[in-house]
Amino acid sequence: MKDLASLRAEIDQLDEQLWDIIAQRADVARAIGEWKHAHGEQVLQPERWQQVVEHCIAQGKQHGLSETVIREVMEALHKESVRVES
Repeated sequence: MKDLASLRAEIDQLDEQLWDIIAQRADVARAIGEWKHAHGEQVLQPERWQQVVEHCIAQGKQHGLSETVIREVMEALHKESVRVES
């Protein structure tokens, strides 16, 4: 069994990876925003958002995560995506 310090160090590493991935996601969202602007598309597209949420809920549930936490995380990510796309 790992000691508490090792487990915390592992969490710290995972958090760093998580922020890197979130930053990469924001970069892609920014590019999507540029594309949408160039092509006259609206930033908010409810049908696409619903597809993303449903897909993430299904994936998250396969990993034993609650739908509530999945929705909360996705709402936060979506809010940031809309901000960088605008």
